[in-house]
Amino acid sequence: MSDHNSASEVVIVGGGIYGTSLAYQLAKAGRSVTLLEAGEIAGGASGGPGERGVRASGRDLRELPVCALAQQLWAEYQARIEGGVGYRRVGGLKIYDVSYGHREHEVRGRMEATAMVQASLGTPSEVLSRDEALAREPELAPGILGAIWCPHDGVGDHSFATRQFAREAAKAGAVIRTGAKVAEIVQTRGAVTAVKLAGGETVPVGSRLVVVANAGAEALLKPVLKPHELGPVWNLMPQMHFVSNPLNRTINHLLSHAHRRLAVKQLPDGTIMLSGGAHVGYTPEGLWKGSLSSMTQNVTDGLLTMPFIDNSSLLSVDASRVETVAADQIPLIGQAEALPNLIYGYGWSGHGFAISLGFTRLFSEWIATGEKPEALEPFSPLRFHKPAEMLKAAALGRAAA
Repeated sequence: MSDHNSASEVVIVGGGIYGTSLAYQLAKAGRSVTLLEAGEIAGGASGGPGERGVRASGRDLRELPVCALAQQLWAEYQARIEGGVGYRRVGGLKIYDVSYGHREHEVRGRMEATAMVQASLGTPSEVLSRDEALAREPELAPGILGAIWCPHDGVGDHSFATRQFAREAAKAGAVIRTGAKVAEIVQTRGAVTAVKLAGGETVPVGSRLVVVANAGAEALLKPVLKPHELGPVWNLMPQMHFVSNPLNRTINHLLSHAHRRLAVKQLPDGTIMLSGGAHVGYTPEGLWKGSLSSMTQNVTDGLLTMPFIDNSSLLSVDASRVETVAADQIPLIGQAEALPNLIYGYGWSGHGFAISLGFTRLFSEWIATGEKPEALEPFSPLRFHKPAEMLKAAALGRAAA
């Protein structure tokens, strides 16, 4: 039995940046919304210490149009929402050097081609020479070849942003419920009519159920989706290192590297944050188990890029947040064939915060119009199954001939 007399038009499962920003956009548009979060707001991958990169540089090409929309919205909401959303547009540099066994002309060609296609897909990108890159970031290793400069890239306080969107959604009329773990999707005559919570309560669903719970999404969706509506995913626990800055050096931009799994950013208090590298162990209990090898790899990549970090001391390491990754490292977004009022998105693959606002704006349009935006098509789980269908059809065609 439900504690609520009427169903919200839209029920959202997941209180991370996707769920809260979608709830905000829908509530501001006049929709009645209920958001259900199993733990606390920003309790999963959208929470934790430090900042996340809000970058388009280096993304999968299929994501770039959504990235361009997201970056526009990050700036817009930072200005519009009281207190902002913790976003800082500091610009991004992707560093290139000639690593052992590589050829300079190949590295230059890759750098120039990458900048060209990013610019054509909505992300302003400029190739910088070695001297131009060092003028922007004097602390970079002097042996670099050059960099791609993306002025629209930036950073964001992910925990703060997620909570801000939840607060603003509530102010706009959305119901935000924490400690409300969804255990089952209830269906009647080809439509989702409710969700059942772990405590036994049934929450009715009006016109649409949206599941964006990331690490918890697949288990919830499996009983109601067909196999080809799911994609191959796994869980990992990214590792963030926080180191001191005793020389009081400045990192001016969000930094990434062409062939090192590395992101470097300077937090507002001067602390240096190293992320993007090797991960830690993930136990069946959902706990993290660190290792010296993964820590050494990440710190070494940081030192090779910004040598002054060798003077730093390790302040803390955090790997407490579970991330879900798809096989091709872009999200899974779909609509249930048997339950057309259920749409879902998960598998944000460790970089979902940056592109979240673009996706939730497209989700909002989908809910408003009933038509799936074309920009979401590349993220359909069918991308993992269509080739097999095509080959099967081709084989049947040859047999008929």
